[in-house]
Amino acid sequence: MVAASLFIGVVSYPGTRFPAAQGPDGLGARLADAMRDRGVSVDVTIDATNRWDSEAAPLTRGDVQEALSAQVRLEDRWESFLQGGAGIAPRARAKSVMRHAKRLWRRLSPPSLDMVERLLNIEMAHTVLLQAGLTSGSSWILILEDDGECTDIDDLADGLGAMIEGPADGARFINLSESFEVSELGIEHLLKTSDQPWAGSGPRRLVETELPVTNTVCAIAYRAPFAELLLEEYSKMPQRPVVPIDWKLNQALMTLHGRGELPPGSCLWVLPGPIDQLSMRDANE
Repeated sequence: MVAASLFIGVVSYPGTRFPAAQGPDGLGARLADAMRDRGVSVDVTIDATNRWDSEAAPLTRGDVQEALSAQVRLEDRWESFLQGGAGIAPRARAKSVMRHAKRLWRRLSPPSLDMVERLLNIEMAHTVLLQAGLTSGSSWILILEDDGECTDIDDLADGLGAMIEGPADGARFINLSESFEVSELGIEHLLKTSDQPWAGSGPRRLVETELPVTNTVCAIAYRAPFAELLLEEYSKMPQRPVVPIDWKLNQALMTLHGRGELPPGSCLWVLPGPIDQLSMRDANE
């Protein structure tokens, strides 16, 4: 059996609130050291580049409004997908009504052009890092956003190492972040405890999902062949209307599942996630 190798890509940008992520004390660098100590070959790339050329392709107020509308439509599609295409469940329907009401309000009070440009730069960084991971020849590609942090790096390294070296042959990607609560996402009915235990020291469990679902793109490990498939899907999606990369991933998952390429067990979650998404904590304080 060929030993697993890991590429770690960190998405950041100049002026981030989490500058430590770009240096030796950041999660990417610390995790790489811990994985190497465990015999895993690791490459690390930190991407802090803003690639969107606002002069060559300026954004407009119309782009902002189209982005808001596109995300609402996509969220409604996702809610139906989570129910197996049976429409939106009553609880989710109430959330949809609130989304559409907020959408009407944001016609009068939209976010700034900078927000939309930031979404484009985040998207481009994710795709560049996925491609770099494939180019590295690594068997797994872990993409971290710079607001991801971990208080027990040994727990994370032991658990992640066992998953990428171990018997999780059916898994195409693994959610590692503690971002939204499972109950808030409305996916409790899709989760099944995996036969594979969490190998770290923390009180966590692995769950398989009936449908491929995510908990933001803060910290996801992708098996290399799936990363390649995902990049193909991203390349088919237009950059405008702009939607967050989290939702582009969800759109790709719906498409791939519809083609039968993501059967049950393709997605693993670690609960609770060993990587905390700090910006989500800020939002809830």
